[in-house]
Amino acid sequence: MMRPQALTEAVSANLNWFLQPIGQDLTKPQKKFLRDGLIGLLRAGRPVVCRMARKLPDRGRKFLSRLDRLEGHLNASDDLDAKVKGALPNLWLPMVREDTPIILDLSDIAKPQAKKMEYLATVRDGSTGQLVNGYWLMELYASVSRKNPVPILMEPFSHEQPFCPGQNPIILDAVRWAFELTDKRGVLVVDRGGDARALLEDWIDQDYRFVVRLRGDRDLLRFYEGFGGAVTTVQTQREGQWVRVEARQLAEQTPTPHRTWRTVKRKGKVVLRFSQVGWVKVRLPGRDKTLTMVVARSPGNDVPFMLLTSLPVESVEDVRRVLGYYVRRWECEEGIRFLKSEVNLERIRTFNWTAICRLVLLCVLVMLYLTWMLERKPGLADRLIAAGQPLPDEPDFLLYRLLTGLTEAITAAVYARRVMP
Repeated sequence: MMRPQALTEAVSANLNWFLQPIGQDLTKPQKKFLRDGLIGLLRAGRPVVCRMARKLPDRGRKFLSRLDRLEGHLNASDDLDAKVKGALPNLWLPMVREDTPIILDLSDIAKPQAKKMEYLATVRDGSTGQLVNGYWLMELYASVSRKNPVPILMEPFSHEQPFCPGQNPIILDAVRWAFELTDKRGVLVVDRGGDARALLEDWIDQDYRFVVRLRGDRDLLRFYEGFGGAVTTVQTQREGQWVRVEARQLAEQTPTPHRTWRTVKRKGKVVLRFSQVGWVKVRLPGRDKTLTMVVARSPGNDVPFMLLTSLPVESVEDVRRVLGYYVRRWECEEGIRFLKSEVNLERIRTFNWTAICRLVLLCVLVMLYLTWMLERKPGLADRLIAAGQPLPDEPDFLLYRLLTGLTEAITAAVYARRVMP
């Protein structure tokens, strides 16, 4: 095992390596704020400015001066956010491959007790299902490896903002931004709600590869051979035509003769879950591009599972590949759960909208740093996980234990009066 002193020096060098490309275009005060904000948030465990100021390694200055400096940078009307967001793709873009799932999700920052925070809107709390005050959160993750979702975009927005374009335009802009950077590498994976007509048509026009779960109440076109209407001709009866049908009704009619399976963990045990799958070629009304609807049925579920994809599906192996993309969508749920439980994203306490966005950006940097370390420095990540004294079982999601070991290493460096980074 690495000595504690060598481990803290390795963490310091690694953190400096991570921050260097982000701060290339920043001024010296902005670089210092970014470093102090990241270290303060790692040690404090919540985006509360007074707690972050107390945890800064700069013990030579008084607490109030550190607090004023952090608050000043959080509320400053400058281009810090734009510069940092413009530099972040340099970290995650080399990890994206042709088959990397790009996971899209909408979450929330629930603030039920807040009254005076700027641009408060009504959102649905994902934990309770109730309508409360808060903000929406636009999320994009790149699933570069199993159980390691790298956050590539996390943008809060509110319908109460002046000139807010709405939810669908924000989603479309985010997806276009990501796929322009990747040069259309990756496969977009979206849960229910992503099958809105405006979203699907734009992704078809842009020729993106996508896997979207269907709600069931959307209309699709299915080709029926020899189908004739009230007025038919010999050619119409021979060639058939595309007929509008509801997705749920079409799924009930689609045969699922093929059997597939996947492994899941239930109460710590690995079990096999079987299902029957099938597929049918469909189109959107008014569109000429042929898509595929994948249908899966599992024991105990009366409603069939429906996915719409632009990927080619001609065999059972193709169906399993499409289902595998959607299964990895769950990693975004693990990611937002980590941010809300370990970084306490919903405990933001500030009134100013600029400060809210910058605290969210710092939370994203914490998760991005951990996922970046798992991919680029796995040896150091293993040593930090071991330093956090983990339980003996093998975890599926490593960020919790990695954050514990990293926090202990940074705290040890602060008490040893070593500079971080």
